[in-house]
This record gives sequence, C-alpha cells and structure tokens, in this order.
Amino acid sequence: MAENNPLGLHTPDEVAKVWGTALVQLVNLWRTAATAVMALGSGEQPVVQSNHFSVPSGDGRMPHLRVRNLVGETFHEPLDPQAVVFKQTGSGPGSVTVEFSIDPTFQPITGDTYTGQVVDERGAVVATVRLDAGS
Repeated sequence: MAENNPLGLHTPDEVAKVWGTALVQLVNLWRTAATAVMALGSGEQPVVQSNHFSVPSGDGRMPHLRVRNLVGETFHEPLDPQAVVFKQTGSGPGSVTVEFSIDPTFQPITGDTYTGQVVDERGAVVATVRLDAGS
C-alpha cells in the first residue's frame, strides 16, 4: 500500500490538511500578484511634501505649469487652479526647480489641505502636490 501512497498520508484528515494548506498558499500568491500588478499599473508619483519640485526643461526656463484636480482633503471642495502661484527658484542641467504656493489674496479659500496634480503645457503630470490653505 505504501507504493500507492507516496506522501505517506493515511487518513482523510491528513489529506484535507495538505489540500487546505495548498489552497491557502494559492490564495496568498494570488493576492500578492494582484497587489503587485495594481501597484505597477498605477503610475502614481509620490506626493511632493515640500513647496519645491523639479521639472524637466531643455532651455533652463520654467515651462507653463498649471494644477488640476486640486481637492480639499477634509471638506472635499475643489480649489480654483488660479489660486496656485508657480515661481522658478533655480535651474540645473536639463531641469528647473519650481516653488509653488497659494496666492494669499485669492478668495474664497476654505482652510484645508489640497491635493492635486501639476501638469505642463502638454498635459503631462510633472508632480502631485499638497497645499496647505490655512487648515
């Protein structure tokens, strides 16, 4: 009988335990693969936590930048993109450093922290930013 039972399993409980372990491992493998595929396909950029970021520039000048999808984290209200001001603060080989802030004279601004994307003139996302509007 040992030659027909290469794993040495003798009872149905032992067979069920082996199959249960295999099923749990298969589910864990599937979860890991699904998570990896979602992270790979997200294409998200890290959120800029300071008020500076760098953008590519062939001529050392700041490209035309604008924000989109700028929404408050607490109140979920959009912020008018015209409230954001960009200023070039430095340049290096092939890129420029940009400072961004909220224009304090722009009204009305709800005290909140806004998260959105900065895009160049082609509409390509160059940064994801957080702006504190006096929350």
